[in-house]
Amino acid sequence: MQVRAETVRVLITVKASPQPSKTYGDTVCVAGIRVDGGRADWIRLYPLPFRWMGVEQQFRKFDLIDLEVRRATKDTRPESYRPDVDTIKVVKHLDDWKDRQPVMSKIARTSTCVLSAEASRHHGAPSLGMVTVRSLERVRIEPFGGWSEAQQGRIAAAADLTPLALFGDLGKTPPELRAPRFIVRYEYHCTADNCSGHVGQVLDWELTALQGRHHRDPDHVVKAAIEEKFHRQMFAAGKRTSFFMGNFEDARKRGSFSVLGIYYPPEGVASSVRLFDLDGEE
Repeated sequence: MQVRAETVRVLITVKASPQPSKTYGDTVCVAGIRVDGGRADWIRLYPLPFRWMGVEQQFRKFDLIDLEVRRATKDTRPESYRPDVDTIKVVKHLDDWKDRQPVMSKIARTSTCVLSAEASRHHGAPSLGMVTVRSLERVRIEPFGGWSEAQQGRIAAAADLTPLALFGDLGKTPPELRAPRFIVRYEYHCTADNCSGHVGQVLDWELTALQGRHHRDPDHVVKAAIEEKFHRQMFAAGKRTSFFMGNFEDARKRGSFSVLGIYYPPEGVASSVRLFDLDGEE
């Protein structure tokens, strides 16, 4: 039976790093807040062949976009929807923290402890959430080591099955997908009582893009750039830092959550909210 399409408006908060895909070449997992109809619900959009998409369809984090989606049939996580790439329309960009706050203030904060425990207990538990960081203990910057044998196999298998054949003419052929040089893991405590600490790998595309801009630089320069952005800037004094967390479809990994993005507005931004209608014009 054909799954009915819905037209949704989404504030994009997450763009994960592109990953090799046997079926799609390479794809991006995108997530955000569905705001049509006055709601503020998490939604995951997958698959998106983002690097192959035309300029008019590409979007940034904290863009409002309209598109048609269908409930995912091969992904049982409750927030997962399959996007229709051809219907994507960028409405506007929310440029500063105050513009974003009317939506973000509606999102119930949770904790990594709660997300992990609930997902481990039952299959339909939330797979996305926003977690306030109580304390950051350490930022680990570690060599990635290149694509795994399985990932290299997916790239090879997809060589003759490009996203153009699966999604239609998306407008361009991007350069070969380059593996990042480093991965980043945060050691932190969430706000749950008696939290014993967590280690969360950062999957944000910003991390991969930052390394791409420094691909000709030596390791120490790349690591310094990562430290500046993902530690000193995002956890600076006066910032209220939270993580956008997400897990995997694999039932064996449901209780394991990664850091999909970082939200770090100034402490005082919540007290100076600008009100406007996200279903229409400002």
